[in-house]
Amino acid sequence: MKKVILTLLPFAAATIVNAQSISPQVIASAGTHYTGSNAQLSWTIGEPVITTVSNGTNTITQGFHQTLLNVTSVEEQSVAGVNVTVFPNPTSDVLNINLTNNLKDLQMDLFDMSGKLLQAREIGTAEGNVQINMTEYARANYLLRVYSADGSVNYTYKVQKMNAH
Repeated sequence: MKKVILTLLPFAAATIVNAQSISPQVIASAGTHYTGSNAQLSWTIGEPVITTVSNGTNTITQGFHQTLLNVTSVEEQSVAGVNVTVFPNPTSDVLNINLTNNLKDLQMDLFDMSGKLLQAREIGTAEGNVQINMTEYARANYLLRVYSADGSVNYTYKVQKMNAH
């Protein structure tokens, strides 16, 4: 019995001393995160299936792909009749902002995804179409906000800049 214990003791000590630790990271060939008005979707190719359980107050996610949930709410309001259209999106050169039935002086701000203000411009009531030259910006996603000073008009658009062909 002593021989068995003395034989197993070094293996037990080696197991305790050389224990492995796993850091929460994923090495995968592809993956992304999408956010919609009512849901979020994150995916990674090559990752095992994970499970998320929620009781309304608490959320538990099993697996390595656990995103930090930073929820940002953007409430869009508009005066009846004021219509803002942004096109083409994605764009490689010029982004058009078309205003229909604009009865207010508006402000237009273009931000990069880190929140840096790239361009700011006032839009008068007489202006029906405003153009933004996107050629000087890198291929990336940007946020365009069109709003009025009193808060009655508030539109936010995600604009995708593509490389020219």
